[in-house]
Amino acid sequence: MIICSEDDAKDLSKMAWEIWTDYYSTVITGDDIGYILETFQTEEAIKQQMRDGCLYSYITEGNVKAGYFAILPEGDSLFISKFYLSKEFRGRGIGSRIMREMLEKGRSLNMRRAYLHVNKHNLASIEIYKHKGFVITGGDKIDIGNGYFMDDYEMEYIF
Repeated sequence: MIICSEDDAKDLSKMAWEIWTDYYSTVITGDDIGYILETFQTEEAIKQQMRDGCLYSYITEGNVKAGYFAILPEGDSLFISKFYLSKEFRGRGIGSRIMREMLEKGRSLNMRRAYLHVNKHNLASIEIYKHKGFVITGGDKIDIGNGYFMDDYEMEYIF
């Protein structure tokens, strides 16, 4: 795991575009993907999230950047804001290893729970999170502007 700084924001943004356009095209429309990336995963948006306390980290396999995640401590909760792996690294157990590391971070911070949001149509990820001990605790359709909505489940893991 390599903790990122604002100097990494451009690379993280590029990685986001590659991963999202590959993976999420089967879950949401291309217009939605573009809007989400332009709103939340530009270099400047990532820098602002870091300034607001979001901790970004590369996911590595050997010396290769395989993806990234972002976590944000919020009171007694750890919000898993982002968790993305490049296509060629999926299915190798890397995501499971990183999830364990994120949850250990939450425990070490004496958090009560970890939670995340996942698109309701992202069935593969929902099943993976359930397998890791997360449960669906609710659902929201959040207006993110310009007629776009995030239609997500909230899932949580109790420590």
